[in-house]
Amino acid sequence: MIFDRRRYHRDNYVYLLADGEDAALVDPGDPQVAFALAAEHRVRPRWILHTHGHDDHTGGSARLGKELGARVFGHAADRGWFPPDEDLAGRSEISLGALRIGVVHVPGHTPGSVLYVWQGFLLTGDTLFWGGAGNCRHGGDPAALGRSLTGPVAALDGALRFHPGHDYATVNLPFALSLEPANEDARARLDAARAAHAAGREPEAPTLAEERRVNPFLRVDVPAVRDAILGRAPGALDPAARVVALRGIRDAW
Repeated sequence: MIFDRRRYHRDNYVYLLADGEDAALVDPGDPQVAFALAAEHRVRPRWILHTHGHDDHTGGSARLGKELGARVFGHAADRGWFPPDEDLAGRSEISLGALRIGVVHVPGHTPGSVLYVWQGFLLTGDTLFWGGAGNCRHGGDPAALGRSLTGPVAALDGALRFHPGHDYATVNLPFALSLEPANEDARARLDAARAAHAAGREPEAPTLAEERRVNPFLRVDVPAVRDAILGRAPGALDPAARVVALRGIRDAW
């Protein structure tokens, strides 16, 4: 089994999933980086999976699909950004040779955003980041994001190792600490991410349970976060509404 990632552009990640000769790329926005990652592991991916349709994640698909003969998977609700060969709408799992990959539809950042679950790894694209959540400024819906984070995301196994589509840890965690200054877990995660960057390493991926201790978008019922939100949006009386309000607070921060 192979699970690996590479950074491209400034802070994007492409992921490689493989079991024997069966391999898939997830969000290969830069085809050169994706080719190099596959070549390093001596696999030829036959499938390309997208978490959503934005071009920084899908920009490499046309070339990769043509040169590898790979099938492209994505949710048809994001068809306006890219045309998938295989629609994930209504599907909770896909079988790609030896790969059995769970699919969770989480509209919000885009209408067709999905998460992938494989062998204890969770790939969240731009729905959930280290210390934050995706914005809704480019075809998204904050209310849908609120329902996704308080519904299907909240139901996921905390033991999953959580990998996002971008490394925004050092940008998001200061905001988290502005809401919860006494959150020592968030402070330690920020220090660790900064140390990793300074050493030229990628930040270590936390479990989802660890992320739930630091990410305000997953902590809207925690008194400190709830009160910080209600102080600025007193009408946010249920968890999904508090996510919507928090998204607005974060956008203006």
